Amino acid sequence: MKFSIITPVYNMAPYIRETIESVLSQKGSFEIEYIIMDGGSTDGTVEILKKYEQLLNEKKYPIKCTRITFKWQSEKDGGMYDAINKGFARATGDVYAWINADDTYLPDAFHRVANALTAFPEIEWIKGITSNIEADGTVIRRGEVRIYEQKWLARGMYGRQSYFVEQDSVFWRANLWKKIGNIPTQYRLAGDYWLWIQFACFAPLWSFNIPVSRFRKRKEQLGQQVSAYKKEQVTILPKTGYEFSLVRLFFTLQSRLAPHFQRFFLLLYPFLFMKGKKTYYIDIVDDKMVEKEATSYLMR
Repeated sequence: MKFSIITPVYNMAPYIRETIESVLSQKGSFEIEYIIMDGGSTDGTVEILKKYEQLLNEKKYPIKCTRITFKWQSEKDGGMYDAINKGFARATGDVYAWINADDTYLPDAFHRVANALTAFPEIEWIKGITSNIEADGTVIRRGEVRIYEQKWLARGMYGRQSYFVEQDSVFWRANLWKKIGNIPTQYRLAGDYWLWIQFACFAPLWSFNIPVSRFRKRKEQLGQQVSAYKKEQVTILPKTGYEFSLVRLFFTLQSRLAPHFQRFFLLLYPFLFMKGKKTYYIDIVDDKMVEKEATSYLMR
């Protein structure tokens, strides 16, 4: 299996080393194609990319997987999603993902994802567990497994009325991306939200009970522009019929409650919305990948 990982970056010298290391240090019987798309950084980011390129070319970097291909370019672009599109246009792998230049993968993430996709070839995209860290790397929230219903994904409920699909822990097969094409570059913040809606029109998102990544929360990052993100979501949100009005209302109510009440609502979800449905996730039992039926939208 070959992973194609894209990192869009612009002036992220304080963090990019940690992101690069989290990709290149992955251990297992798979290939990594790492493509970094720099938007013309002036803070030393490019020098860092050149250093890693040199280390790999001179075989001075300790490779722990079958093979690593390291590619990068630095030029002005049309924003983050333009850079991501250009990166995937160069990708040649079987499995795609992107990680932003201040987030990190956890050790063994690729190994576990590769095993899951090998054990279950019908899975087209899969999401592991994301934790949140401070700018200095301190863990502020440990993630948990959340279940995503395909029809609700296709109608844009997650990330708006309810919990997010955290991009840094999502992996998908190359063919699924090719069905979609590119993320429209007019989106500056919510391109991931658009992408999940498109993916869900073709395949269900499988949840994976394994920690995969860490999302770094910083004041200056694009992801903190909550109001602008939500406004952009409105332009993406699919039009839906009356049958989803109750579900949207339910999600909206729980999202405005205190965290402990939100968890109470999550426990009610199966009785209200999962009746008659079977939703599954992937777990590891005795070092084997197994399929389990979800009994809640929040699994432990």
